[in-house]
Amino acid sequence: MRPGTLVGDSSRGIIRWVINVAIVSIGALIAFFRMPWEAQRSIWAEDGGVFLNDAISGSGWRGILAPYEGYLHLIPRLAANLVVSVVPINLYALAMNFLSCIVVSLVGLLVYRLSKPFSASRTIRVCLASIPVLVAPGPVETLANFANVHWYLLWLAPWLVLKPAKSRKEGIFLLVASLVVALTEILTLMFVPLFLYRWRDKSRWYAEIGLFFGLACQIFVTLTNSRSPSSGYPVNLFSVLEGWFLNSSSALFYGDSVTVTSHVHAFGALPIVVAAIPFVVLFAFIMWKGEPAQRFLAGTMVVASFGTWAATQVVNPQPFFDYAAFNAADWNGFFISRYSTAPSMFLLTLFPLASAVLITKSRAKASLLLGSFLVLQLIFFFPTVVSRTNGPVWSEEVNAGRQACIANPTLGTTGIQIAPRGWFADKVHIACKELLGQ
Repeated sequence: MRPGTLVGDSSRGIIRWVINVAIVSIGALIAFFRMPWEAQRSIWAEDGGVFLNDAISGSGWRGILAPYEGYLHLIPRLAANLVVSVVPINLYALAMNFLSCIVVSLVGLLVYRLSKPFSASRTIRVCLASIPVLVAPGPVETLANFANVHWYLLWLAPWLVLKPAKSRKEGIFLLVASLVVALTEILTLMFVPLFLYRWRDKSRWYAEIGLFFGLACQIFVTLTNSRSPSSGYPVNLFSVLEGWFLNSSSALFYGDSVTVTSHVHAFGALPIVVAAIPFVVLFAFIMWKGEPAQRFLAGTMVVASFGTWAATQVVNPQPFFDYAAFNAADWNGFFISRYSTAPSMFLLTLFPLASAVLITKSRAKASLLLGSFLVLQLIFFFPTVVSRTNGPVWSEEVNAGRQACIANPTLGTTGIQIAPRGWFADKVHIACKELLGQ
């Protein structure tokens, strides 16, 4: 070994880390500033009512594997404990929301790295990496909170499983990453059949082992801890199929619930069919001209898109998802929700993947397709609907809690209001001595 080689390798390693940190930070900022100011400063649902409350109440780091609704939620619980440990109370909302955007940006960076076997083009892989940050339905309810960060990890899961490890170090990383993903999102169970893909290739075993052990923990917790009972509403298979088109291709092309509803009122099912046509064409093209690995990935993404939507409907059937039974008045209640984000991300993957197929035949046509993809990503950069637009603003509620503690010296704990109001756990309970800095 020549003198200075070790130093040179170390310097290159540090530079790579700095670049990666900068990329993740920029991606997180882009995701964060897609959200209105009020939403940035509001705490959403389980972020406060479950994860922060549990971190504050004393379960602390020991509770990171505590079940909620019959599942494990490792990353949100880690984040809540980190925030409670190091962040001032006034900044809990900003910290939780921005940290979740860091996770989303990190998912994008990982997919950039993991997608190399399917395309050598950096531009195409950057487009793939942009999907979680820029996907149209994200800001409605999913982006910038840990309560829904698991949908982004679900999109990451197949990339982890399909990536062959090039070294033992990379294999260990894939194992740990897959384990963390599985300990956060039980629906990664749908990717177990991918274990059969080139199953003799030991370089793929690392991620499979991580996913297997994480899911084993999830299944054990599910069998031993009950979740809230289902609504009991019957699942309508026609509504599941119709709902997939509404909450994936239509959500991507029309951007918000009001636009989809107005189109349905004016033109019936035609706008829904039109929005699906580009994805059908892209899928057919990949199946026709793509390499075997690209065809397999395209099939995986389409099945995962529909499977994710179908799973949410089977687990949580509701009358407002029974689209096949809607009359004209019912369509006024149609809404794009957190369940739309993952199916949209899986389906949107077809654009860069088709470009990867096309680039070997015509760079100009591949560039045109990527341009249309970027337009589709950016046209809804600023969302028209965000669930937390009306707050409540966390810092203002904390100040109100302090005033309540001052007005009543005997008050031991006060509840800080979070969004959505009226939810069963819509307050974070903080001791007055903590609020008053005693």
